[in-house]
Amino acid sequence: MKLGIIGLEQSGKTTVFNALTGADKEVGSFGKIEANLSVVNVPDPRIDWLSQLYAPNKTVYANIEFVDIPGSINDSADAKIVAVAREVEAFVFVIRSFTNPHVPHPLGDNGPIRDFESIRTGLIISDISVAEKRMERLEKIVSNGVGTPDDKLELSSLKKIMSVLEKELPASSAGLTLQEERSVRSFQFLTLKPFLTLLNTSEDNLKSEETLELLKNLPNSMAMCANIETEIRRLEESERKEFLDDLGIEELSLTPFILNAYKTLGLISFFTVGKDEVRAWTIQKEAPAVKAAGKIHSDLERGFIRAEVFSFDNIKEKGSEREIKNAGLFRLEGKDYPVQDGDILSIKFSV
Repeated sequence: MKLGIIGLEQSGKTTVFNALTGADKEVGSFGKIEANLSVVNVPDPRIDWLSQLYAPNKTVYANIEFVDIPGSINDSADAKIVAVAREVEAFVFVIRSFTNPHVPHPLGDNGPIRDFESIRTGLIISDISVAEKRMERLEKIVSNGVGTPDDKLELSSLKKIMSVLEKELPASSAGLTLQEERSVRSFQFLTLKPFLTLLNTSEDNLKSEETLELLKNLPNSMAMCANIETEIRRLEESERKEFLDDLGIEELSLTPFILNAYKTLGLISFFTVGKDEVRAWTIQKEAPAVKAAGKIHSDLERGFIRAEVFSFDNIKEKGSEREIKNAGLFRLEGKDYPVQDGDILSIKFSV
């Protein structure tokens, strides 16, 4: 999963990036167009348990690649920055809710709801530019009578998207069918991507009524104090708990952030196990088994025969694959089986 961190200048994007990933990138690098990248493992106690049971040569966690995208995305954004944004699967909107006289807000004062709308408007403007250029070309092709059915579908889909963008609404509100969405997928419209909202606040405002009220009015949102979490990450593990207790926080924000991300993006984890490797894989909720096979290797999807399936809960309860089979909990599923969170799969295939 690839998440792009975006926001207005001085919102603390790089500090959030450092807090979530444990990186130590320089903040306040104005004019920079190169994105910061960092990959973090997705904590999952199920993988830890399976690794103890199977004692594999290698344990591989699912991971998230965070991309700290510099600057703001709008009609004046550098083309390289916009190109990086189009490559991510989802966005993290960083909204400023802290005060710092040494770091003035670019719009003069804090306004989290206003800033959220400003970020989204920048994405909408960028999408309008892409849609207009492509529609102009397609309309010439279709009007000349040489357009294919695919061209006509693409044009109608773009018109549907443009109709909402012109109302300052995201492309995701256009109500595209799956076929329509596929026809414009290559354009990587920014406002078709799902997003999380991260309210970057101060230490003393983290659990205030003001913050709680803002979270009610910002979609898919959570709050964190990126500055203090960055400082805590620099401490030894043994010292962290004391600081977290002082803040009234059970844990650093990475784990609850990942849980929010999976929920918002509709993602689940399935596992493959054995002596060679225990591994977690990320896939869309209820994706068919054949697609899960393709996550593992394209040959498995191409030559899919069946999936041998049992759940993590099964093996944790019974203790071994043999006992799972004895209890009648070992299943054979076809390519259309909707994979469930915690499923353990073994794919049988022939190519």
